[in-house]
Amino acid sequence: MTAKTFIPSRNRGGDKISVNDLAEMIMFGSILCQKCGSRRRERVCPKCGYDACLIRLSVEGKYVRIYHDKSGRTLAFTDAFQTLANINAEIKANTFDVRDWLQPAIQEQKFSNKYLAWLKQKKIEADKGRFSKQTYKLYEIYYRCHYKPLYDLDVRDIKLRHLQELINDLNGLSDKYTKNLLDCLKTFFRWLNRWEKLEMPIMPEVEVVISEPQHAITYEEQVEAIKNFPDKHQDIMFFYRETGLRVGEVCAVQVRDLDLANGKILIQRTYSGYELVEKTKGKNKKWIPLSELAYSIAAKHADKRFGNDFLFINPNTGKGYKPSFLRQLWYLHGVKGLKLYEATRHSTISDWATQANAFQVMDLARHSDIRTSQKYVHNAMTDLRKIVNRRNLISLQSDKNPIDETGS
Repeated sequence: MTAKTFIPSRNRGGDKISVNDLAEMIMFGSILCQKCGSRRRERVCPKCGYDACLIRLSVEGKYVRIYHDKSGRTLAFTDAFQTLANINAEIKANTFDVRDWLQPAIQEQKFSNKYLAWLKQKKIEADKGRFSKQTYKLYEIYYRCHYKPLYDLDVRDIKLRHLQELINDLNGLSDKYTKNLLDCLKTFFRWLNRWEKLEMPIMPEVEVVISEPQHAITYEEQVEAIKNFPDKHQDIMFFYRETGLRVGEVCAVQVRDLDLANGKILIQRTYSGYELVEKTKGKNKKWIPLSELAYSIAAKHADKRFGNDFLFINPNTGKGYKPSFLRQLWYLHGVKGLKLYEATRHSTISDWATQANAFQVMDLARHSDIRTSQKYVHNAMTDLRKIVNRRNLISLQSDKNPIDETGS
């Protein structure tokens, strides 16, 4: 049986609940004045003039007093009547649990408290290297800046309409960012479902529209762009271009990752924000071959250095490079209007795709899904089609050498 929500009717005075309503709807419990304990049927206590109420209920032979509704709000008379009616509906449906109506349980079930408990668990995982610290920071930002309308809601009562209203009120955010906010909530509710068997609410749908495709530049254009950098920073940029690593990965390469005897390097760590983590985006370790240029650069910088030393040291700081520094260098010296990722990893993989099949691209780029690699190969074939269709090589003229209708 499903619990029914009762809405009290009022008499002509507007403040007092009719006796018929009480008799029909309230079988268990009573409404008392919080100050003097008198039974209440009106907004203000006729004995002491106090307005706040409490509900007294007999549970297993003991009286229990309830001072708040499930949102944690102190009970005025109309709220108390509504709350007692809802309690009676739960009793009739055999779903009543008094713990759900007591203040500690009410507070515990609020979105704000449940979310913070989840964040605490994610912090533990991040500190132990099992979860991205950067993602944890984003989850904190989402909570502080965007989830406030959900703070006081019972997590068990959050429905599609609440989440849709949350999304509708977000202004100035991209579809991608909005989707990330929802994905975070999905992950949170899956955790609640796993630990507390809480039913997942239906999520709003957000369609992410990619405004413009990423642009790749040729090998020659990459080289020319890097030559615009200060000489002392060119080696890491050329190594970055040759290996097709992600920016956090190239900064995290250490001397111990090199196998110069076999001309290869192990990619096994990256930066998450400013934190060095011993895993990559795909959470795996993989060897990749070094090109002749990448090999010569690696050998030069690894000379007389060992172990956990970073392969590339920033001359400006005497420490390893940080991803933010390389992004700033690109902003100052790179191709205007082109992102660092596009000019390095994306352009390098696009270059590989003109000479390799999808499986080879997948191995070199360390893609987790072959479909990503297939897109690069498909795009490369589109570029190659321009070569085979060069109109300056052959010009077909229909008015010359017409075909003999007899076939001779």
